[in-house]
Amino acid sequence: MKKLIGLVLFLSITVSSFAQVKIHSHNDYNQAKPLLEAYAYQIDEIEVDVFLIGDSLIVAHSKKDKNLSRTLDSMYLAPLASWTKEDVKRGVKTNYGLQLMIDVKENWDLVYPVLRKEIEKYGDLFNKATNKDGIQIVISGNRPNESTFHTYPQWLFFDGLPNVNYVKADLSRITMISDNFKNYSKWTGVGEIPVADQAKLKKTIEQAHQLKKPIRFWGAPDTVACWKQLHELGVDIINTDKVKECKAYFYYK
Repeated sequence: MKKLIGLVLFLSITVSSFAQVKIHSHNDYNQAKPLLEAYAYQIDEIEVDVFLIGDSLIVAHSKKDKNLSRTLDSMYLAPLASWTKEDVKRGVKTNYGLQLMIDVKENWDLVYPVLRKEIEKYGDLFNKATNKDGIQIVISGNRPNESTFHTYPQWLFFDGLPNVNYVKADLSRITMISDNFKNYSKWTGVGEIPVADQAKLKKTIEQAHQLKKPIRFWGAPDTVACWKQLHELGVDIINTDKVKECKAYFYYK
């Protein structure tokens, strides 16, 4: 943990002002060091897929891959709580605005009561409404109807979709707009995105920005060329499995 704190402090000093782009650790649980690496490199958003098995939220890409020891709590919630407590003792502030995206892979109505119990046992650690240094929880995947977003506890936010007419109260609970890159282009990440595809992407980017929301495209080629072109088109959040490389590209030139 001491090495982790040192790395975080080092990175916070050496980060350049190159870009305001945020980095999203896609399927973070597949990293060699889940959570630890993303936290050390101050990755803005961490994505975790969960299934409800029994009364536990299990982290896995599919139920076939399940490992009952890999719970949301043991892999993410408890370590974040422990590290935060250690930071407070040391007088060190290492929470940099982290968002934890929980991608719900099955029935929301069944998952939600278990999720709420897991989150709320940590007090205001995951509640930015009462703790300005809190870690924000964002729900993706199987979400409730968008017209109910505003009825959920103040710690719970949602991943939005393009071309949905959100009312103001529900829009206020959305942290970003996300969509599948393949809905816009079949580009493989070599050369340049075709001009016609750029126009389609740009239209959705502008729509998100009109709502004053950042935008993320998942399923895009995970290459430097793609990161660069998406950023130049105005994409705010880069979705990647290569967290160290992506962070280095945007911040440590």
